[in-house]
Amino acid sequence: MRKGYLISIIGIIIFAILVTIGVIIYKNANSNLEQKEATYIQTNHIEENLVNSNIELVTTTSEEEKVSPNCLFIFKVYYKECEHITIEKETASEVMVNKTREDLESIYKDWNIVTFRNDEVLFYKEQEGICNEHYMLKELEGCIAIYSVNEEEKETLKEKTAIITTYLPEEDVNRLKEGIRVDGTDKLNKALEDYE
Repeated sequence: MRKGYLISIIGIIIFAILVTIGVIIYKNANSNLEQKEATYIQTNHIEENLVNSNIELVTTTSEEEKVSPNCLFIFKVYYKECEHITIEKETASEVMVNKTREDLESIYKDWNIVTFRNDEVLFYKEQEGICNEHYMLKELEGCIAIYSVNEEEKETLKEKTAIITTYLPEEDVNRLKEGIRVDGTDKLNKALEDYE
C-alpha cells in the first residue's frame, strides 16, 4: 500500500512540474509574440508617418563592396586601328584599398568599370591608333633584332637578341633581311622560339 501511495505522490509532483513548465513556455511565447506585434505596429506607424510627411524611404545595405588589399586590377584596352586588345594586371595599391566602385569611377574617369568585386576590378576602354605590340624582326649584325613599329610604321630598335642568323636556313635569312612583321607579344615569343 505504501508503494501505491508513493507512486501517486511522485505522479502528482511530475504532473505539477509539467504544468508549471507548460505555463512558463506559454507565457514566454505570448510575450515574444506581443513584442513582435508591438515592433511591427511601431514600424508601420513610423513608415506611415514618413509617407504622410513626403519623406522618401531609402533602403541601404550594411556591406558595400570595397577593394580588398589583394584586389587585382585588370586594364583592357581595345585599339580601334589594329583591333587588338591589350591586358595589363596589377595588384591594387594601398591607396586603393577600401575604395568603392563610385570612388574608382571618379579616380579612373577615362575607364569603364565592367566588373567590380572586392578581389577583382576589370577596367575597359577603347582607344584610337594601334597598340604597342607590333614588331618587326630583322637581321642586325648577324643576329635577330626586334623592332617596335608605331602608327606611322616607324621602326625603333627594341632589342638585339643572341640568336645568330648564320645557322638559319637561307630562306629565313632572306626573310629577316626584308623584315618579318609580327603582331602581338605571344606571336613574337613564338617566332623567336622557332628561330632558336
